[in-house]
Amino acid sequence: MSLLKSKHVDFDQEWQGIKPAVEVLLSGSFEPFSHEKWQSIYHSVYSICTNPGSPQDETLFYHLRDVLVKRVTYIADVLEENLDDADFLGLYQTHFCTYSTGTNYVSELFSYLNRYWIRYAHSEYGQAPVSGVYPIPELALRIWRDIVYYRLKNQLVSAILRLFRQARAAANDYFEHGTLISSIVEIYISLGLNKQDTLKLYREDLEVPFLKDTENYYSTLADTLLSRISIAEYLILVEGLCKQEENRCEGKMHRTTVKQTRQTCCRVLVDLHAEKICEEVESFLDNNQIDDLRRLFLLFSELPTNQALLTLKGILKKYIERRGLEVAKSFEHNHAIQSPEEYIEALVDIRFKFFDLIKNAFNSHALMRTALDQACRSFANSHPRLPELLATYSHILMTKMNRGDDSAMEAKIENIGVVFCLLDDKDIFKHMYAKLLSNRLLQGDSASTDYEMLLVQKLRDVCGCDFVSKLQKMFSDKIMSNNMNIAFKSWENSQLEQTDHNRSFDVLFDVLTAGVWPLSIPNQNEYERNFPQCLQLAVEKFASFYDTQSNGRRLHWVHGISNGLLRCVQSSRTFEFHVSYYQMILLLLYNQRNAYSEMELAKITGISVPDIRHNMQPLQKVKLITVCNPNATSSQDIYKLNVHFAAKRSHIRVLPKMSQLRSPKAKSPMTTREVSEDRKMTMQAAIVRIMKARREYSFEAILSDATQMLSNQFVPSKAFLQQNLDLLVEKEYIRVAAHTSHGATTAAVPARQSSVVYSYIA
Repeated sequence: MSLLKSKHVDFDQEWQGIKPAVEVLLSGSFEPFSHEKWQSIYHSVYSICTNPGSPQDETLFYHLRDVLVKRVTYIADVLEENLDDADFLGLYQTHFCTYSTGTNYVSELFSYLNRYWIRYAHSEYGQAPVSGVYPIPELALRIWRDIVYYRLKNQLVSAILRLFRQARAAANDYFEHGTLISSIVEIYISLGLNKQDTLKLYREDLEVPFLKDTENYYSTLADTLLSRISIAEYLILVEGLCKQEENRCEGKMHRTTVKQTRQTCCRVLVDLHAEKICEEVESFLDNNQIDDLRRLFLLFSELPTNQALLTLKGILKKYIERRGLEVAKSFEHNHAIQSPEEYIEALVDIRFKFFDLIKNAFNSHALMRTALDQACRSFANSHPRLPELLATYSHILMTKMNRGDDSAMEAKIENIGVVFCLLDDKDIFKHMYAKLLSNRLLQGDSASTDYEMLLVQKLRDVCGCDFVSKLQKMFSDKIMSNNMNIAFKSWENSQLEQTDHNRSFDVLFDVLTAGVWPLSIPNQNEYERNFPQCLQLAVEKFASFYDTQSNGRRLHWVHGISNGLLRCVQSSRTFEFHVSYYQMILLLLYNQRNAYSEMELAKITGISVPDIRHNMQPLQKVKLITVCNPNATSSQDIYKLNVHFAAKRSHIRVLPKMSQLRSPKAKSPMTTREVSEDRKMTMQAAIVRIMKARREYSFEAILSDATQMLSNQFVPSKAFLQQNLDLLVEKEYIRVAAHTSHGATTAAVPARQSSVVYSYIA
C-alpha cells in the first residue's frame, strides 16, 4: 500500500527548477531545451497543481505572473532610453516578438495549469472567478499592455507620426519604414483584448491621432498650395497626394484606417476649399477642360456629404441654361417660326453637347443629369411656341418629299423624342401633331408608316398609352379603310348591275372614327350643291355596302378633306394633277369653258372667295391656271385654263398648303379653346382622384401631387389649380375643411392658398 501513497511536493524546490527555464524562454537567449529537460519542467508544474492535500496551482500562477512582470518592466526600462524613431520602433517590435514567442512556450509548459485551475478561476468565465486570472498568453499580453505599452504609448504614436511625415516630405510612394510600422500596427491590434471590439485600443490610441495629424499636415499644405498655383494644377496635385497617402497607408495601417485616411485627405484638401474650387468650374466649362472637370468631380464624389456635388450641380445647371438661352435667342422669333428644323436641331445639339460632357466628365451622375434636364427644360420652354415648332418640325420630317436615309430619319425621330421630353405643354403639341398627322394620312403624304409608328412609340414611352391612344387609332382606321376598300371592290364586282363598272375612274374611301380624328363634322347640306355628279353614284354605292358591314353605325360625309387625281388630256401628252376637293370642283368646271371670273366661280360652286384664291394659288404657280384682271379690281379676277400647259413631269402635286388642316402658324382660337377645356376637365379629374385617395389635403399638397400626375400633359399653375378647386367646390365634389380658420379663407390669395385644407365629399 505504501507504493500507492502520493508523495508530498515541496513548492519552493520545484519552483527553483521552473523559474530559470521560464526566464530563459522569456529572454529569447536560450539553447533549445532537451526533451528530458522539457518533460522535467512540465512534470514539476503538474506535480505542483496536483499536490495531494493542498494543490498550489494558484501560488504557481502568481509566481509566474511575477516573473512576467519583472521581465516586462525590464523591457520598458530598456525602451525608455533615448533612441531615434526607427530604432525605437524596431527595438519595441523585437522585444515584443521575443516576449510573445517566449510566453507561447511558457504556456505550453503550463498547459495543465491553463486547462484546469485557470479555466476554473478565469476572471470572466470561470466557475469561481478570481480577479486578474487569465490564460497565460492573454495574461502575458495584458501585462505587456499595462506596463510597457501604457508607459511608452505616447512615444510610440509620436514615432509613427514622425515617420509618416518624413515619408510625405519625400513625396513618393516608397515608404522606407513601412514594414516596421506594419509590424507595430499588428502589435496594437494584438493588444486589443476587448472581446466586443478588438480594434478599440488601436482606433483610440493610434488611428485617431494619426488621422488628426494627417488633417493638420494637409490643411497647412492646402493653404500653401492654393496661394501659389492655379486650381487646375491644384486638382492634379491633390489627386496625386490622395493616391500617395492611400498607397502609403495600404498594408501598413488597418484597412479601415486606409479608407478614412483618403477621406480625410479629400475633406481637408477639397471639401474645405470647395467654394474656391467651384469658382473655376465655369472657366473649365468654357474651355472644355474635360480632364479637369472629371478630376474635380471624382474628388467631390469621395467627400462624406454631397454638398459639394450639389454646388457643382447648381453651377452646371445655370451654365447650361445660359448657353441654351443664348442659342434660343440667336433665332429671331420669326426666324424660328419660319425654320422650325433649324431651331429644334439647335436645341438638340446643345443638349447632346452637354450630355456628352456629363457622360465624359461626370460619369453620367444622377445629379448632373438632373441639372441637364432642368436646364434644358428651362431654355427650351423659353420660346412660347415650342409645341407648335416641334409639331411642325415633325410634320416636315414625316412628309414624303423630305424623307432622308434610314439612319438620318431615326436620328431625327430620336431628336423629336428628346425635345418632347422637355416640353411643358405636351397637350398643346398633341393637339397640333394630331391635326398634322391626320392631314398626312388622309392626303397620303406620310413618308413611312413605320416611321410614323416609331414616333408615336416615342411619345408613348414618355407619356403612356392614354396619351397616344387616339393617334394609334388613326393608324387602325387607315388599315381598316384599306381592307374595307378591297372588300368594297369585291362586293361591287359581285353586283348584278353593271352600270358603274364602266366608269373611267377609281374611288377609295376612308372610314374614320368620330372623336378620334381632329375633324369637325359639317352640316350634311354643306357639300350637296357642289358635289360632283360623277362621284355621287360611287358614294351611294359605298354607303349601301357599308350598311351591310356595320352594325348600326352611321356615316357622316366630310368631303371637304378629300383629295384626288385629275387627268388632263392634251393632244400630245396627258398630265395627272393631285388636287384637293375644292380644286377638283373648280377644275371640273373647265370641261365646260376655259375662263371664269372669281364671282362666277363663287356663285356656281358656293365656295367662298378666300378659299377660291387659296386653292387657285398652287394652280397658278404651276401655270395650269392664269389670272387676268381687265378692270384692275381683285373682285373681277378672271381665271383661265392654260390649254397649252407643259411640264417636265406628268404627275404634278398642286394641293394647297395644309389643305383644310393648315399649318398652325399660331395657336388658333379654336385650338386654344379646345386645349383650355381639355385642361380643365383633366385638372378636375386629377383633383378628384387625389382627394378620393387622401380624403383631406392642403392646397400645396394637392398642387404637388397634381403636378406630378399631370407632368406628361402640362404643368398646372397655382391660379389654374385654384380656379378648378373653386369649380369643384361649386359642384360639391369637395369642400373647404371645417377646421380651416375663417381668416385663412378670407385672406389674400397667396396666403389663402397655402393654408386652406380641402376635404372630399363622398
